[in-house]
Amino acid sequence: MGQSSQAGFVAFMTQASPDVFPAAFNTTAIGMKLRSGGIGTNRELMIPDPEIGGGRDVTDAYLGAVSWAGDLEFYARFNAMLTLMYGALGLKYVKTPGGTNHVTLYTMTGAPTGGTFTLTYSAQVTTALPYNASAAQIQAALEALSNIGEGEVDVTGGLNIGTTFTVTWYGTLAGVIVNPTVTPTFTGGSTPALTPTNATVGAAYTGASTHTFVSSDTAQLPFIAIQERIGASLETYNYTDGVVNTFHLEADANGYLMGTAGVIARKQVAGATPMPGINSAFDNLPMVVGTNIVLTYNGLSLPAKSFSMDINNNFEDDDFRLGSFYIGDLTPKRREVTIGASIREQDSAMWRQAAYGAAASTTPGGLSAKQPLTINMQTYEPIPGAGGTLKYTLELTFPMVALKPYTLAASGDDIIESDLEFQALRPNAARKLMYAEVATDLATVV
Repeated sequence: MGQSSQAGFVAFMTQASPDVFPAAFNTTAIGMKLRSGGIGTNRELMIPDPEIGGGRDVTDAYLGAVSWAGDLEFYARFNAMLTLMYGALGLKYVKTPGGTNHVTLYTMTGAPTGGTFTLTYSAQVTTALPYNASAAQIQAALEALSNIGEGEVDVTGGLNIGTTFTVTWYGTLAGVIVNPTVTPTFTGGSTPALTPTNATVGAAYTGASTHTFVSSDTAQLPFIAIQERIGASLETYNYTDGVVNTFHLEADANGYLMGTAGVIARKQVAGATPMPGINSAFDNLPMVVGTNIVLTYNGLSLPAKSFSMDINNNFEDDDFRLGSFYIGDLTPKRREVTIGASIREQDSAMWRQAAYGAAASTTPGGLSAKQPLTINMQTYEPIPGAGGTLKYTLELTFPMVALKPYTLAASGDDIIESDLEFQALRPNAARKLMYAEVATDLATVV
């Protein structure tokens, strides 16, 4: 009897409650075709130590507590990534298509050459910002205000690269039209001013939704229900209380965007009924290739040949309790986020910054430069019904990263290339470690 390849599948959706497999799973879950990997059983056969007596041979054995974990490797597609990104980061906001998001455009006139400005939102004032502030600086200042919640504001543009920047409001502030006022102390130029206007009220496109995910501070990340079918009919499992322990993305300049989700689940039930109509539930959206991926470091495009990004939630996965087969709790510990990039060295500025602490340094110092990093990934195909121009997009923003030291070495007649590694930092509690924004045609996170 012949066997077809890729007969199995994985499907998943978020759980409303711990330990409860969603009743709507068969009609709501989204399926994902895997490149490889799966969820494996972690369980020991417990054999008594010979010191306790007995004969020459093993006399008995029992099964111990059990958990399930594994890596799911996939080509990155946008609707499936919504659930995985939510699971990895823990907090989400949705830009409703067609209507309620408030957007504020700020325009600089008069060409100042120095000075600062502050923004006042509902009687709260930001710290002073430089006249040529970057988008990351402006966003950090707004999110430091107690009346702006995490993930409720997104700043694009930036005065360091132009004369305008745009503030988009999410969450509870999406429909509240309150433009932060500007208090300037600019110098130079000709009567310089920074003026806010309502650029748009409502999303620009009606066929797309923009989902913003933020690294959450909560003690528990979202639980995800998973169904895994092995082969065409070999076995089907249902998992409850699954968590995204690790999340990895990577791409070469001449390759596809690919990902790996490391999941851990508390409970498994074998012999489940396979999800009907799974072929129609598969995420078959367009994929991203390296020609549509741009890394921007400190406002400048990084000439990367490849990149990788890793989120590690470091879940404690051995909290077994007496009287139970299962993990008692899945607790995320210290979150670690790193970004890698391979570059062809154009000068020694990156190495000096990494090894000495600053691009202009000629001797080692003790401080490291800390700067923003953004990774923008888009499909070539537009989102249907979204005006014909908005692409499926994933943008990762790291407000502050430090470049790890590396070696700049002679290599004969080879082109000098270096592997960079950035460590995401969060020295300011009001500023989140990372943000992920996904534009797709799905209005809700499954």
